[in-house]
Amino acid sequence: MRNDFEAWFKKITGYLPFPYQTELATAPVLPAMIRVPTGAGKTAAIIGAWLWRQMGSGDASLRAQTPRRLVYCLPMRVLVEQTIQVATQWLRNAGLDPDETLFQLMGGEVSQDYVLRPEAPALLIGTQDMLLSRALNRGYAASRYRWPIEFGLLHNDCLWVLDEVQLMDTGLATSCQLDGFRQRFKTQGPAHSIWMSATLDEAWLHTVDLDATRLGSPLELTPSDTAEGSLQQRYYAKKRLQKAQSAGNDEKALAKEIFEAHQLHTGSAPIRILVVVNTVDRAVNVYKALQKLAKTGPELLLLHSRYRPEDRLRTVRALENPLPLGGQIVLSTQVIEAGVDLSSKVLFTDLAPWASLVQRFGRCNRAGEYNGAEEGSIIWIDALKNPLPYEKDELETAKLLLERTSDVGPASLAQLQAQYPKEYKQAMWLEPTHVLRRKDLLDLFDTTPDLAGQDLDISRFIRSGEDFDVQVFWRDWPESQELTSEADYGKAPQREELCPVPVGPFRKFAGERSVYRWDALKEEWAEVKPYSIYPGQTFLVRCGDGGYDAEVGWNPKSGAVVPVTVVPIGNPAYGGDMESSCPWLTIQAHTDRVVQAAEAIAAHFGLDEKCTQALLVAARWHDRGKAHPVFQSAIQNKPEYLQASLDIAKAPNAHWRHYERKHFRHELASALAMLHEGLPDLAVYLAAAHHGKVRLSIRSLPGEIPPEDEQKLYARGIHDGDRLPQTPLGDGTIAPEVLLSLVCMQLGRSATGEPSWVERMLRLREEWGPFRLAFFESLFRMADWRASKED
Repeated sequence: MRNDFEAWFKKITGYLPFPYQTELATAPVLPAMIRVPTGAGKTAAIIGAWLWRQMGSGDASLRAQTPRRLVYCLPMRVLVEQTIQVATQWLRNAGLDPDETLFQLMGGEVSQDYVLRPEAPALLIGTQDMLLSRALNRGYAASRYRWPIEFGLLHNDCLWVLDEVQLMDTGLATSCQLDGFRQRFKTQGPAHSIWMSATLDEAWLHTVDLDATRLGSPLELTPSDTAEGSLQQRYYAKKRLQKAQSAGNDEKALAKEIFEAHQLHTGSAPIRILVVVNTVDRAVNVYKALQKLAKTGPELLLLHSRYRPEDRLRTVRALENPLPLGGQIVLSTQVIEAGVDLSSKVLFTDLAPWASLVQRFGRCNRAGEYNGAEEGSIIWIDALKNPLPYEKDELETAKLLLERTSDVGPASLAQLQAQYPKEYKQAMWLEPTHVLRRKDLLDLFDTTPDLAGQDLDISRFIRSGEDFDVQVFWRDWPESQELTSEADYGKAPQREELCPVPVGPFRKFAGERSVYRWDALKEEWAEVKPYSIYPGQTFLVRCGDGGYDAEVGWNPKSGAVVPVTVVPIGNPAYGGDMESSCPWLTIQAHTDRVVQAAEAIAAHFGLDEKCTQALLVAARWHDRGKAHPVFQSAIQNKPEYLQASLDIAKAPNAHWRHYERKHFRHELASALAMLHEGLPDLAVYLAAAHHGKVRLSIRSLPGEIPPEDEQKLYARGIHDGDRLPQTPLGDGTIAPEVLLSLVCMQLGRSATGEPSWVERMLRLREEWGPFRLAFFESLFRMADWRASKED
């Protein structure tokens, strides 16, 4: 098998694998940790191994124990595109269609939706913010009604690969806790995590619910990996170390030293100088100072995380081009530490935590291309006087190690670690600020917003510090016109429009200009105040209010009109119900198709009898509530042959009007009717949750008009005692007439001893665990979506 893999790997990548890459692909059990130097091919190792085990080897046992979804998580919100680019080519070389296998999660929705085909192998590549937020059931920049689907798919039958974990901050502890919870609550299909870094310490992975001692030993390079060839050259590459002459806070002096270094090192061939500083503002300031010095000569590029995708991609493409004759100087922030496969002859870097410095060192003389007198050169800048965004003590420890060595190539770093093990371990220690606990995870399973329309804040489990990110997009609309979701400028944003912006500066920006956020309860854009802004949210800004510059990215000082990047398309913003918009269809006709789709999905995943029956019962009854008079009265101008029908499930867009009861949900009526019939709680839950709006709790929402009888219970447009007429559900099933009861929305048992809705749902969550329950929910919603596409 090893020989087969080596030939296959060369076919898709163009080169033979290193021994450790072959070991990863062919081992009976996947490791939990990979510790190899920067530039040693971790990305190719992981993607190549997963493709081989899942689709290339033809070994059924290897495929069965390899999760069908590979979730490749990178720590920065930038430059995932490079990983996407190489993965796309590898997939094509393997004879696979990237559009059907490869999905990018960078903010907003993806164009080809992986959730529609949960049974197919999928490679998901995204950022820590996007992926971990979805794994916590609060997906950043995603419709709240999609959250449970992605939560279900990202915990079951998944291989999580967390790359460059030393940069993940609190997110690393969260990934460890989630892995521990998956073992504790169980999953549908295999679930496994691999943590990777050149500086990985096993102690980082030990958390309250994950015992790192059970993870085994990390996969590392062996002497056979570095004995010859390109990896030998990389491993023994020389990277001479020296301290910068300029003071850490003198950005003009630093720009001059960088420019002089470029002139000094430029010889017969153009070179690249890479400058990595610790904040975006500092990168912009040094860049502007260099512009004044280097009006002719080297190409200047600025790269950080505060760009819209197209503007950032323009810089990435410039990095991929051959070096211009005058050479190149690249100003960057921490984004260069992960996901950027480039090399420089000279590297300037601010003092940073040791783990970050090691990653930066890997961007100098990366392939060992500079040898002898032409070896790579690294110049570090003392930033102790202004340590932000880091802590001063971790910079002092890193400075101590820098002062004890003159070379920071991979082999020299290994010697430094052996010589100063105590100091090295101290420099590498990562301690999370917040740790996700069992109660937190279970609380997050419920996606119902509070009465103010707000949700549990998960940002503390993804990153620490004060400047978490929000996503911002700009649209143009006349000041005299109302901002509505029906107009093009009010539709949901596309990924190409979104710019990551730190919360602190954006709150200040919002205090001076109008910014808007989609209100999930009122289903409209609402102007927000600075105090209501928190990480993970998405905001709309008028183009004329500025705040962005294509050259330097997010710029709150800019008052220039921001150009619109794309023409808004798609559905009204966030969560408009389009599922009932299609050619005319009765409840029973649509239901028959959903049942067929559910049968196919259940068979594919090999669900047991109990789960399969619950799925099929839910499929048969899920649209029972559409017979409710409020739903039927929202349909206008029926064709003559349907004039007498009171069981229409689908109708073209032009034939719908707003419900006469605000927040009306037909799936709640379906669930209440199912409870009346004594159907299984799992089936009831799946039917109730099939639009993501009724799940663990039932309550009335702001803006609902109560019944005339003030004693009557009401919620989601359903009033206690509402009548559903007798309705055919297909395949001979006739749902009898029923008066709906909302007694279950109250806490405690009913007068007849029936459990409340909350008690039933919590019992389900306890029986199946949050991950499997969400997975069944995802599968059922896929059955409904597929049937709706056929309608």
